[in-house]
Amino acid sequence: MPIGYRAARIFDGISEEAIEGAALIVEDGRISSVSRHLPPDAEVVELGDATILPGLVDAHVHLVWSASAEPHEVVARESQALTVLRCAGNAAMHLRAGVTTVRDLGATDGLSIDVARAVELGLLPGPRAVAAGRAIAMTGGHGWFLGREADGADAVRRAAREEMKAGAACIKLMASGGVYGHAEEPGSPQLTPEEMRAGVEEAHKAGRRVAAHAYSTAAIGNALEAGVDSIEHGSFLDRDTAEMMRETGTWLVPTMSVYAAMSEKGPELGAPEYIQRKTAEVLEASRRAFRLALDAGAPMAAGTDCGAPGHPHGTLREQLKLIVEAGATPQQALKFGTSGAARLLGLGDELGTLGPGKRADVLAVGGDALRDIHALDEVRLVLRDGVEVASGRRVLP
Repeated sequence: MPIGYRAARIFDGISEEAIEGAALIVEDGRISSVSRHLPPDAEVVELGDATILPGLVDAHVHLVWSASAEPHEVVARESQALTVLRCAGNAAMHLRAGVTTVRDLGATDGLSIDVARAVELGLLPGPRAVAAGRAIAMTGGHGWFLGREADGADAVRRAAREEMKAGAACIKLMASGGVYGHAEEPGSPQLTPEEMRAGVEEAHKAGRRVAAHAYSTAAIGNALEAGVDSIEHGSFLDRDTAEMMRETGTWLVPTMSVYAAMSEKGPELGAPEYIQRKTAEVLEASRRAFRLALDAGAPMAAGTDCGAPGHPHGTLREQLKLIVEAGATPQQALKFGTSGAARLLGLGDELGTLGPGKRADVLAVGGDALRDIHALDEVRLVLRDGVEVASGRRVLP
């Protein structure tokens, strides 16, 4: 039986304006139409003064991390079984907030791959997850504790092959240092263009996409030379680099919310001094980089780096708020967090927009999200494949 979800407005993920006074018709886990005319046999769900939009897509998370002062140390101390249970809880937090798809870009022991499988098998509630497994870094490079180390093109090639053998749906390469790493600076280049190119070649042959953690223009340039599909963070990019990304169609995934969270909560959490020092520098740089990319017309998708110190899971809405504060319209921000991120993940034909035949991954929030991005704070309904998985703040079994 079809179900019609009727609200004051519907944002389809691509249009500039909402469709007013219509209903989203869902049947057999798919969207059949957006219409003001309901099928005669439809069950009707009245949502009132709400905005219906596609389920959110967070293009950068770490499900194994706990948002504690030093999450990698938590993982190192606890059993693998407890880490898996933590991942399950983190996944549920995303779903409760209306995030129906995530891309996990680095997990100890590749556990995110198993969590993604468990969600798809119906063993636990959570968003569908495009998981990279273990990130690939140079020896001692950024995030080595989230992944594996590889030096030289052949070693990176082998690492990419082994991650895909384990079930990785994408590949993560560390092109630079980062904030969360003691003996490194965010802008320092790490994996070389030749090393990254080997990983990119293997991933692309297998139909997988490649994300590169890169902060500085030098590191971003190396990653672009290697042919990666997305630049994660990109905090120190300049105008020329932003224009190059537009020309090559390389996506930027800005993560301002993680720096804002670490800046605000780091001291009370007791985060190490080096994190607090680097965060202050990177936060403002990230805002400038976002504006440059926006002005250049570079393709962008919203991501959070959830799980990092002070940044709990299910907080993509905070990134979208910061995107608006940095100069985007609410419509642009919502596109980055729905259709844009879905396209980056290679899922644009299946989700990220509300159109006939698309998966019924749906979020309804109170108020008008196209006028006030803070409307995302009031979750009224979440559907995943047409099934009601969250209502208000409660995750349903």
